[in-house]
Amino acid sequence: MASPAARFEAMLSNIMLTDKERTEAIDTHIYMRDQLVRRRDWIKETFLTGSYKRETAIRPLNDVDFFCVVDPGWARDKTPAQIQKEVQRVLQEIYPRTTVDRQKHSLGVDFRSQTTNYDVIPAVPTGGYYKIVHRESDDGEFILSNPDAVEREKVAANSQGGPGGRMLQMIRLMKHWNTKNHKKVKSFHLELLCYKAAALLASCSNNREACYRLFQFLSSKVVEDCFVPGVPVAAVSGVQQNNLRDTRTDSQLRNFAGELGAAGRRAGEALSLETTNPAQAHQIWRSLFGGEVY
Repeated sequence: MASPAARFEAMLSNIMLTDKERTEAIDTHIYMRDQLVRRRDWIKETFLTGSYKRETAIRPLNDVDFFCVVDPGWARDKTPAQIQKEVQRVLQEIYPRTTVDRQKHSLGVDFRSQTTNYDVIPAVPTGGYYKIVHRESDDGEFILSNPDAVEREKVAANSQGGPGGRMLQMIRLMKHWNTKNHKKVKSFHLELLCYKAAALLASCSNNREACYRLFQFLSSKVVEDCFVPGVPVAAVSGVQQNNLRDTRTDSQLRNFAGELGAAGRRAGEALSLETTNPAQAHQIWRSLFGGEVY
């Protein structure tokens, strides 16, 4: 029987994207980018963003995000909904037989032939960050986003978060656990909270201990404010604050904190049984993360 340590490390590999998923995402983005820029002069560029770009996406790859940057002069007299609808019209020209849905922040391109959906996010550059659609009504409103600032935080957290890319490994593991438990919070929210645990993860002697301690850390932090990096926290005219804490109610966050704490206690129990009862340790890890990956 493989040791809990060996099984755990194999699990970390099992939740990573496959080469096929990566290649398909890149090829689709290149084609979509070229078509968008060629068809409208007010579309200036596109770039990959989200968990795929940050290397924190998990298998199976359900969606790939990329920004569609529009000319701010063209967008100046348009509502968020109008901007979104104009980009939707271009995507429907490119893919006339494909469903393109308006979503909260993006346009979802659903390829029936692929398992991965593509979320195209219309973005208006302004003051070093981007305004993106926040669709709560038909006209919608904007929230602010700064993918470059998030990427810088990720790089810093990963460099300080322990050996072998431990930070990224633990983020993917927490996202997998969250997905297995019906996505009680947004994956991006969980990822930003993990960045704050870099010193904690670096102090751990192995990845199982890091998992145990990260569950405990997140349990104490998930109820706190969590603003998107690199954008103003103070109110900006015509723009809603982007506090990820507000995507769930206080009650939901408290309940989720309790689930994280319980998972941490189970992980601690598995650690304590590794030598004396490895079969039971295996069972606990499997119950936490699922037999399909552990």
